[in-house]
Amino acid sequence: MLGSPKHIETHAQSLGQSLPPLLVAANRIATTVMMGVHGLRRAGAGDNFWAYRPYSFGDSTQRIDWQKSAKSDQAFIREKEWEAANTLWLWLNLGPRMAFQSHLAQTPKAYHAKVLSLAVAQLALRAHERVGYLDGVTHASHGRHMFEKLATTFAKNDDGKLPQGSGHHRYSTGLFVSDFLEDIDSLQRSFAPLAEAGMRGHLVQVVDPAEEVLPYDGRIEFLSFDGPQKFHSPKTQTLRQDYAKAFGEQREAVQNLAKRLGWSFSIQRTDESLANAVLRLYEKMKLR
Repeated sequence: MLGSPKHIETHAQSLGQSLPPLLVAANRIATTVMMGVHGLRRAGAGDNFWAYRPYSFGDSTQRIDWQKSAKSDQAFIREKEWEAANTLWLWLNLGPRMAFQSHLAQTPKAYHAKVLSLAVAQLALRAHERVGYLDGVTHASHGRHMFEKLATTFAKNDDGKLPQGSGHHRYSTGLFVSDFLEDIDSLQRSFAPLAEAGMRGHLVQVVDPAEEVLPYDGRIEFLSFDGPQKFHSPKTQTLRQDYAKAFGEQREAVQNLAKRLGWSFSIQRTDESLANAVLRLYEKMKLR
């Protein structure tokens, strides 16, 4: 039962066990990337006034506009144009499919998705950029609490529902991490409004190497992560060619969607280095 004391205790223990490794791994990768790249964050689009926003935890009091704040019951930060432009919105698939791990990888897809996203978030926060999560609830912030808040969110599981809505700043950047095995029309309906609103996007497909090549022989029973479906194959090796073709077509469709939206697309295999993937994203997103 979802709300039972036993379930809550088990869930709390699971969060407590998963959070520290995620945080440590993400911090280590972010530090490695920073040490390997020269230069600080970019100067930005200019020093022109952009907008006011409420003061939040982690903001320096020196940035408060006291004249504006005196007219209200709360403190306001006076942002410049480049500060408003640098907002990173994250979304990653936390659904059942991401729990897959074959004998060819040491960690499941979900681990790679979470650590990669947290490492990029850490780099953005170190560059004093705001970071938020596309769940319709979380507000973007560059406060010190945001990294832990994201880690807590990522430690939970959900149904893998795609992000919705277009109410985000036209100069923001989105990082979307998933296996992207949904039908292409669903992905189009989710991502197109964000691109139309002016969001720059980066799609990272996390894939277990076994998902690309189907390295199984003989009688295999395949179980669906998304439901009770089962598929029995007496000679799995005979499916390999058709399977690889279908998988390649799905990937190509996602790549083409990213191209139409003006977004980037990259692949992260779970038997490959996370640090290299984060470094590539760092260069693409220019988190300086």
